[in-house]
Amino acid sequence: MSEINSSARVFRTAPTDFVLALSLAQNLAVAWDRTTSLAAVARYAPEAEVILVAEKALKTAQLTGDMFKQVAASAWVVRALVERARVKEAEQIALSLLKQAEQIEHPVSKTGALTILWGATWIMPTPLRQRVLNSLLAACLVANSWRSGRTMRYVALVVANEDRPQAQRIIDSMRDNRYKRGAQQKLDAGQTEKLGKFF
Repeated sequence: MSEINSSARVFRTAPTDFVLALSLAQNLAVAWDRTTSLAAVARYAPEAEVILVAEKALKTAQLTGDMFKQVAASAWVVRALVERARVKEAEQIALSLLKQAEQIEHPVSKTGALTILWGATWIMPTPLRQRVLNSLLAACLVANSWRSGRTMRYVALVVANEDRPQAQRIIDSMRDNRYKRGAQQKLDAGQTEKLGKFF
């Protein structure tokens, strides 16, 4: 995709030029890019436009393909709404996405979608984000793959920034492998991870 019409350009433009960013986002050919770019536009949109653009993004997410992509792409909308203090709306969408995630058949794909949703809800009220975290951890244990081990290590070390006892419980629940040992070593050394940025 050319620089003239790319999601990267939308992300750079959204904070300063709503009209141009919205136009660019709506013209992106790939549904995933269009969804996440519209979420970025919603994040910086004028107050009267936030929900309208978020709704466009959610509708576009339905065109991304399988349930994994729908949930993962929609999670960006959740994050945008939270960052705009539209917590009630974000909670409703997040709860709906949790239900949709249960329909993802491939265990690794489910953990991938839930990881993004968890990241999106990290700054939300504790009960909601804990619910998402519980679903993510349960999915990781079912998946039983190196990806799930890596995910649990990452999650534990992010959680450690705010709740070391919970981080320890996450590590304790992991299968005995190099990811668990690595997570424990880092936690013991006082090392943590930062949550990746959305916008």
